Amino acid sequence: MDATSHIAAARDAPVRRGRTHGVALRLLALGGSALAWLAMVAIVATVLILNARNSARDETGSAFQLANAFATLHLPTAFERRDMMAEAARIAAEIEAQRHLSAELRDARGQPVALALAPRLPPGQVPEWFAALIRPEPLHELIPIAQYPNVLGVLEIRTDPRDEIAEAWADFRLILPLLAAMALVAIGVTMAITALVLRRLGLLGAALDRMRAGDLDHPAPQTGLAELAVLTDGVNALAAHLAGERAENRRLQGRMLTLAEAERARIASDLHDGIGPQLFALQAAVGQAGRAAGSGRDPALAEALSAVSRHAQAIRQSARAAIDDLRLAPAEGASLAEMLQELLIEFAEIAPDTAITLDCPPDLPEPGEAGRIALYRFVRESVLNALRHAAPGAIRVSLAHEDHGIAARVADDGSGPTAPGSRAGLGQAGMRDRASALGGRYQPPRREGPWTLTECHLPCPPEQGSAR
Repeated sequence: MDATSHIAAARDAPVRRGRTHGVALRLLALGGSALAWLAMVAIVATVLILNARNSARDETGSAFQLANAFATLHLPTAFERRDMMAEAARIAAEIEAQRHLSAELRDARGQPVALALAPRLPPGQVPEWFAALIRPEPLHELIPIAQYPNVLGVLEIRTDPRDEIAEAWADFRLILPLLAAMALVAIGVTMAITALVLRRLGLLGAALDRMRAGDLDHPAPQTGLAELAVLTDGVNALAAHLAGERAENRRLQGRMLTLAEAERARIASDLHDGIGPQLFALQAAVGQAGRAAGSGRDPALAEALSAVSRHAQAIRQSARAAIDDLRLAPAEGASLAEMLQELLIEFAEIAPDTAITLDCPPDLPEPGEAGRIALYRFVRESVLNALRHAAPGAIRVSLAHEDHGIAARVADDGSGPTAPGSRAGLGQAGMRDRASALGGRYQPPRREGPWTLTECHLPCPPEQGSAR
C-alpha cells in the first residue's frame, strides 16, 4: 500500500464558460449610438421645420404688407380721370411678379382680367405633408377699383408661400441626407472603436483563460490603451503572484513527499529492528519445541508446532516484503539513474525469464529529491504491476528529457492493462497523486500495438535543471 497516496494536489478543473449575462457591448454601442443619432436627426429636422415655418410666415407677411401698401399708394383716386382698370392691371402684374405673393384683378362682373406677366419658373414639387408643416396662415386683401361714382372692379392680393416652401424643402433634402451620412459614419467609427476595445479585452480574457488552465508563464500583452493598462498590469501581477504561490505549494508538497518517505523509512527500520528479531526468536523457539516434541513421540504436538513454524515463516516473509516496499532506495544520495539501475537488477533476479532494460541518457537532469522519489516509485510500481499481472517477456524502462522536465515510460509486451471500467488500484492512485503534487501528470497503462505503455511526466526545478 502506498503510504503517500493521501497527498494530492488540487487538479485543474476544466474551464467552463457559463451563460452570458448582461448586454453585449457591441449591441449596446450600436443601439446607443443609433438612438443618439436618431434623436439628433429628429431634433435637427424639427428645428429646420420650425425655422422654415417661421421664415415662411415672416417672409410672406412682410411681402403682403409691402404689396398692400404699394397698391394703396399707386392706385389713382376715384375722382381722377384716368384708365383705372389699366392702372390696376399694371399694379396687379407687378405684385404677381413678386415672390411669395399672388394678385388677381376682376371686373365689375367678377370676371378675371388678363395680366401682362413676365414668364416665371414654377416652384419645385414639394410633398404635401411637408408643405402642410411649413405653410403659414394665408393672408388676403380686397382693394376696390372705383371711378366716381362707379365700382369698376376689385384687386385681390394673397400670400403665396410656395417659393419659400420649395426653398425649405431643398434645404431639408440636402441637410437630412448629409446628417444621415454623418450618423452612419459616426456609428461606423463607434463600432470600430468598440471592436478595437473588444479585441483588447479578448487578449486579457485569453490571458485569464490560460491562467485558469494553469499556464502562468505567458503574461497578458499590453493593449496599447491607457485605460486598460492598469487592468493588464493587474492581470500580470496576479499571474506572477499565482506562479509564486504555485511554486511554493509545489515546494511544500515536495517537502511533504520527502518527509513521508523519511517516515516510511523509519517505519521500515522499526519493523526490521523490532519485529524481525522477535519473529526469528519465535521461529527458533518453535524449532526447539518441535525437536523436543519429536523426541517425546507426540505426533499431534509435532504437527501443531510444524504449522506454527510455517506460519511464523510466512509472517516473516510478509514483514520482509513490507519492509522492502517501505524502504525507498538502495543507496542514499544516489542519482536517479543509479537508483533505477539497482532496482531493475533486483527485478531481474526475481523474474529471470523477463528481459528488463533501462534507457537513460547520460545528460538527464535531476528532478530534485521529491522528483527522484516519485519517479523511482513510478518505475517500481509499474514494473511490479507488469510482472504480477501481465506475464511479459520484455519490459523497457526509458527516461527522456522534455521541455523543462523528465518523461519516464514503462512498456511491456504482456497481456495488457486491466479491462476498461475496472477500479484502479492504490498503486496507480499513489502515482497519480505524487505526479499531481509535483506539478506533473501520470498516464495510466494503455495499449499501443503489442506494448502496454504507462508514463509519468515531472517538471525539473529551475535550480536543479542541470545535469549531474
